[in-house]
Amino acid sequence: MKNVIAAIALALLFTCPVLAQHETLFNKARVVGGFGAPIIEYGLGNDLTTSVGGGGGIVIDNFFLGGYGLGSVDFDKLFEDGDIENLEIGHGGFWLGYTFNPYKVIHLYTDARIGWGVLDVNFNDNNVRYSDLDKVFVLTPELGVEINLTRWFRVAGAAGFRWVNGVDEENGYKSDDFNGAVATLALRFGWFGSRYGGRNNKDW
Repeated sequence: MKNVIAAIALALLFTCPVLAQHETLFNKARVVGGFGAPIIEYGLGNDLTTSVGGGGGIVIDNFFLGGYGLGSVDFDKLFEDGDIENLEIGHGGFWLGYTFNPYKVIHLYTDARIGWGVLDVNFNDNNVRYSDLDKVFVLTPELGVEINLTRWFRVAGAAGFRWVNGVDEENGYKSDDFNGAVATLALRFGWFGSRYGGRNNKDW
């Protein structure tokens, strides 16, 4: 029995260096910073109401991963009397993206927001329950450009398409009321790492 245990221990000892050589998808990725950002989303050539919110994430080389939250309301009524009665759509979830050559002043930017939310929430209804709300899935992929204004401040403008799934049409609206092309402005404040891969290791 002792010989069996010794043999197993010896095998594990020689296996460890072999396992250490296995590469993984993220074993060379470096967390280089993080950011927070207010987000404004506009409808493009459609009747989609403007949505506002924010998000944030960590920067891993050229990639970022975090979360977001957005909601659309009647801003005309808000500006007129400061009262909001209805949330047309509110959603939040994962926010991920990628920047190409992020150390350049102007560079390509792509992102996607993947979230879950609710439709048509009446803030004046004190009896509303979450279980009664129309819950939906929201996916918004985008492509655009980003400008490095300072080392800690970037402005990203992108165009994409908001796709909403799970709308209960018995409530008097349909998916097309919330689907459509959108333009998004994100003001990213934070630290985005340093340029790498060359002899001059300059800050972005």
